[in-house]
Amino acid sequence: MGRSQKALKNVSTGLINKIALMFMAFATRTLFIRMLGAEYTGISSLYTNILSVLSLAELGIGNVLTFYLYSPLKEKDETKIRILVTEFKRIYVGIILCILIVGLALIPFLDLIVKSELNRLDLTVYYVLYLINSVASYFVVYRTTVLTADQKSYIQNRCSTISTVVMYAIQVAYLLIWRDFLGYLIIQVLCTIGCNLVLNYIACRRYPYLKKLEKIASSDVVDKKDLIHNVKATFLYKVSDRILDQTDSIIISIMFSTVIVGYYSNYYLLVLYLTNFGGIIANGLTASLGNLNVDGDQEHSYSVFKSTMLLFIVFGTFCTACYACVIQDFIPIWVGSQYLMNYDIVVALLVVFYLRMVTNTVWMYRAAMGLFKEVQYINVAAAGLNIILSVILGKTVGVAGIIIATAVARLVTSFWYEGKVVLNKLGHPSRAYFIQQLRDLATAVVVIAISMLSCSMVGFNGIPGIIIKVCICGIWTGVVELIVNGRSDAFRVLTRKVFQGLKK
Repeated sequence: MGRSQKALKNVSTGLINKIALMFMAFATRTLFIRMLGAEYTGISSLYTNILSVLSLAELGIGNVLTFYLYSPLKEKDETKIRILVTEFKRIYVGIILCILIVGLALIPFLDLIVKSELNRLDLTVYYVLYLINSVASYFVVYRTTVLTADQKSYIQNRCSTISTVVMYAIQVAYLLIWRDFLGYLIIQVLCTIGCNLVLNYIACRRYPYLKKLEKIASSDVVDKKDLIHNVKATFLYKVSDRILDQTDSIIISIMFSTVIVGYYSNYYLLVLYLTNFGGIIANGLTASLGNLNVDGDQEHSYSVFKSTMLLFIVFGTFCTACYACVIQDFIPIWVGSQYLMNYDIVVALLVVFYLRMVTNTVWMYRAAMGLFKEVQYINVAAAGLNIILSVILGKTVGVAGIIIATAVARLVTSFWYEGKVVLNKLGHPSRAYFIQQLRDLATAVVVIAISMLSCSMVGFNGIPGIIIKVCICGIWTGVVELIVNGRSDAFRVLTRKVFQGLKK
C-alpha cells in the first residue's frame, strides 16, 4: 500500500469515525442539556477546558516520537524502535506524574474558577473524575504512537469509534434512567481505560518486540540529548498552544459566570467538531509527509505543501460559510431558543476557526520535518498576549472579545513566524505564502458574503432550510474557488491526488 493510499485510508476512516461520533455526541449532549440543564453543561465544558490545558494528548510529545520513528520504521530497524519507545515510556511516566500533581494542586482554587451554586464536594469529585480520565488516556500512548508513525491511524480510528459509540449508548441509557452526572462521568472514565487497553493489545500484537522494552539497555543508537531537547521544545510549544485555545471558557467563567460558559459551549462545540474534521485530515496526512520528507525531494514536498494548503483553504471556507449561515437556525432546533447568543460570538468563533484551518498545513510540515526547537518560544509569547488581550477585550467588548483575543494573539506571533520557518526549510521565500493567504482570505470573504446573501432569501425553516443553506454554501464555495484557483498547479496536483487515491 503506497503513501497516498495509506493517507487516504487514514483520513477516510478518521472522517467516518468523526461523523459517527458526531451524531452520537449530539444525541448525548442534547439529552444531557435537557436532563441536567445549563449549570451542569457549563461545569462539563469548563472542566474539559481546564484538563485540556494539562492533557498529555495535546502536549505534542507524540509528534516528536512519530518524527523519530519515520526512518527506523522505513528501515525496519526494530532495535532502534524499541530504544526510542523505551525512552518515551520514561518521559511519559514523568509527565503523567507532573500532570497529576498539578491537576490535584488546582483543587483548592476551584472556588475562584467555578462560579456555581452546586455543592463544593460534588464539584471537586467531578473535577477529580475529569482528571483521572485525562491521565488514564495516556499510560500506553508510547506504544500506540507506533501505529500512527507507521501510517496505521485507521486502526486507532476504528477502535475509537467502537468504544465511543458504546460509551455514548450507555451514557444515554444511564441519563434516561437516573439523570445523574456522577455515573455519567464514571462511564466515561471506564470506556477511556477500556479503549486504551485494547489499543495497547493491538500495538503489542502487531509489533511483538514492543513487549520487552524494559530489557533494553541505553545505546548510542539514539541521540538522547537531541531527543530531550525536542521533547522540551514540543512540551513548551503545546502547553502554550493549549493555553491559547482552551482558556476562553475559564476566563469567561471567572469574568462572567459558569452558566454563560454553558451557553457559549454549544456554539464552541460545533466549531470544535469542524476543527476536529480538519485535524483528522491533518493527522491522516502528517505521517505520509514525514515519510515524504525522509526521501529528501524538496520540490516535490513544496508542491504537496501548496496543494495541501489549498485543501484546507477550501475546507475552511466552506465550513465558515455554512456555520455563519445556519448556526442561529440550528441552535433553537437542537437545544432551544433560550440558548441563543448574540451574533458577535459567531463572528469571533469563525475568525479563530478560519485562522486555525488555513495554518494547518504549516503545522503538519513543522511536525513532519521535526521543526520543534525552532518554534518553541513563539507560542509562549502568543499565550501570554492572549491572556492579556482576553482580560482587556473581555472588559471592553464582552464574551466575544475574549474569543477574538485568541485570533489576534496568533496573528501577531505564530502565524507569520511559523510560516517563515517552514517555508525557509522548504527552500522557498515566505513572501509568496503570505500573499497567497491574503488572496485566499479575500476569496473566503466573497464566498461568505454571497452565501449569506443567498441564504437570507431561503423561505424554508427548520431542517429543510438548513440543508438548502448548506447546499448553497457548497455551491458558492465550489464556484468561487474554481474561478480563483482552478488553473493553479496546486489545484491540479490536489485533484490528481484525490482521484488517484479514490481509484486505488
